[in-house]
Amino acid sequence: MAASRSSFRPPHCPNPECTFHVDPTGWRFKRAGFFDRLRPPRRVQRYRCTHCGRAFSTQTFRPTYWLKRPDLLVPLLHGEVAGSGHRQLARQHGVAHSTVQRQIERLGRHCLLLHERLRPRARARAAREPLVLDGLGSFAGGQYWVLELTGLIGARSTYSHDFVVSERRRSGSMTKPQRARRARYERRFGRPDPRALERDVRLLLEAGLPPDTPITLLTDEKHEYGRALRRLPDHRIQRQTTHSKAPRTPHNPLFPINAHHMFLRHSGANHKRETVAFSKRIQAVVARHAIFQAWRNLVKAASERRPDRTPAQRLGVVTERLTVEQLLAERLFPTRIGQDERTRQAYQGRIRSRFRPRERTHELGYAF
Repeated sequence: MAASRSSFRPPHCPNPECTFHVDPTGWRFKRAGFFDRLRPPRRVQRYRCTHCGRAFSTQTFRPTYWLKRPDLLVPLLHGEVAGSGHRQLARQHGVAHSTVQRQIERLGRHCLLLHERLRPRARARAAREPLVLDGLGSFAGGQYWVLELTGLIGARSTYSHDFVVSERRRSGSMTKPQRARRARYERRFGRPDPRALERDVRLLLEAGLPPDTPITLLTDEKHEYGRALRRLPDHRIQRQTTHSKAPRTPHNPLFPINAHHMFLRHSGANHKRETVAFSKRIQAVVARHAIFQAWRNLVKAASERRPDRTPAQRLGVVTERLTVEQLLAERLFPTRIGQDERTRQAYQGRIRSRFRPRERTHELGYAF
């Protein structure tokens, strides 16, 4: 997007029902005056589509569209990947906790669309290196609501191709009162689907891997992974397993994703052990990890010792390393980017938490 208002040219009509929303070839618009506002930019150019008549402005194409505090978007993304909790960020910037929560949700939706826009390039290059698949244990809403965050990354590039969040039943050693409490929760809210991980891993591999292309997949010995692979007859995947108890050193074939998960716990307050900053909803886990994934792929250098390229540069998805400001340079429209059903549900806030019966969804008409 252009840096100044004078050189800015609207890239397409923002009206999803307009003929020129997806393909702007031959599109014409006209300037329609200005409007003033309290925050920079103080004076905003307005336009009107000559085809559908929709009025819009330069602000329509910015991620800060309809935000009362547009100055918070960049610092909140920095704080999100620096291990800060949302209430800490709210105190730091002198705003309400709900303000931080809403802007983080917007950042999560933006990063979901950004990743989907890059998916075709990443998918076409996925077979250039072995891929590593494994899960990270966490929870949302409380330690009785266990989640497994399964990621798929490149073994050499460390590019994160995608992730899924699956509900799991709490297991391990528990006292008798803890087992009774788990039983009460399950009677009230139901038990997690025992095949959720298998189903989600299959969807993850279908979305991230090209069919009819030889792929080397490195995993541990989880039976769910094997069952998910057997349900992908159109994919040529050679699975190589490593025992989960093997030392997690750089010589371990699963080291790339082990290091990725270690850095995720370090960078995300909601995944630290024994924390009070845990996510209160599964939807929040998805939004926060979408932010981390985009930042890790496009902004953060793949290596601390040799900070020359990002994972996306290593894989060839992009040519330049982005800054956070460049990551948020333009507003992305969900109607212009292809999404599968899983991503669409995440964008619309429809990933439900059984322990939160009343959750709001994202149904704004103009803001995104």
